[in-house]
Amino acid sequence: MSYKVYTVSTTTWQDKTVVDPKSCSWTRAMNEGGSGSASFNLADTKVASTITKLAPAERCLVVESDDVVIYAGIIWESTYNRDTKTLTLNYDDIWSLIELRLIAPIRTEVMPSWKTTYSGMEYDTIVKRLVQLGTTGAGRTIPMVYEDDYAGGRSRTYYGYNADTVVGAIKEIMDLADGPDVDFRPRWNAARDGLEFTLRTGFMNPDNNQIEVNFSAAKSYGRNLTVKTTARELATQVVGVGEGSGVDMIIRSAGGSGAFAIERAEQAKNLKDGTQLSAFAQGEVAARAGLLAQYGFDISQRGPVIKTLWDLQPGTSVRWYVSDDPYISSGWKDNMILKFSGEITSDWIHFEVI
Repeated sequence: MSYKVYTVSTTTWQDKTVVDPKSCSWTRAMNEGGSGSASFNLADTKVASTITKLAPAERCLVVESDDVVIYAGIIWESTYNRDTKTLTLNYDDIWSLIELRLIAPIRTEVMPSWKTTYSGMEYDTIVKRLVQLGTTGAGRTIPMVYEDDYAGGRSRTYYGYNADTVVGAIKEIMDLADGPDVDFRPRWNAARDGLEFTLRTGFMNPDNNQIEVNFSAAKSYGRNLTVKTTARELATQVVGVGEGSGVDMIIRSAGGSGAFAIERAEQAKNLKDGTQLSAFAQGEVAARAGLLAQYGFDISQRGPVIKTLWDLQPGTSVRWYVSDDPYISSGWKDNMILKFSGEITSDWIHFEVI
């Protein structure tokens, strides 16, 4: 399975240009984004001729396979080594850009007075509205494809004086007990001359796509199965810190159980409603109530396991089997892709599932 690498302009999201790295890694993940790095041999005059298409901030690097965009990341850093004539790029996906976008449309001294309220909709649609706030206006356009609006009983109010970024605002919603997962999927536009992104929220696998691999088969297309179990995220008490300061600060807490006390304070500065802040604290303590087990493994692209790369995305179901192992119980397991990564020089894709 072959890869192609391009860059596009971050001004127009077009000017699609083929580039030729000698190595190029990438990671895609929901709820947090992913990153990667690529190296270019500038001793090759043909490669050196594309230097202007590799400029940090001005270009977005895109990895494609079988006409499917696997990854797209904003180039943020470049390092050149004259001895080896090697240029190394570091990039992060679209999360890194919207993290630098404020939701308030005002940039003057009256910004503290700006306020907007969203109500009568689901959290998914509030996330959509926040992304729209951060991706419209002069110099702020990002070609984004959105899901339909969803009516519901949720509400949120945002204030200019908080100077919220898009990522900060949507993370507060994602972290709720019933908050949606969020993913920005890159793809070519309809004309295939530029890049666009699809904002996906809520259920990440609406087409019920599934990857199935047997690690105990005589000819397995999976390898390097690992299990990481961590207690670092546990909490027996979460204090939600809402709007205000000093004695006027709004506080709500939620408690759980555990072998010993593990207490955390979590910020939700946009919340001044006690009920909403309680729900936030309850969501945090529920998410931190037990040990987190995360599985990792590699799957070969040359076998029949990964059928189409278009189906490969955070949220895709993974069904896997193992037997006669001293640590992992025998049988089939069902998980969901949290993160996947690869390198254009390798036939293997690494998965992290929960």
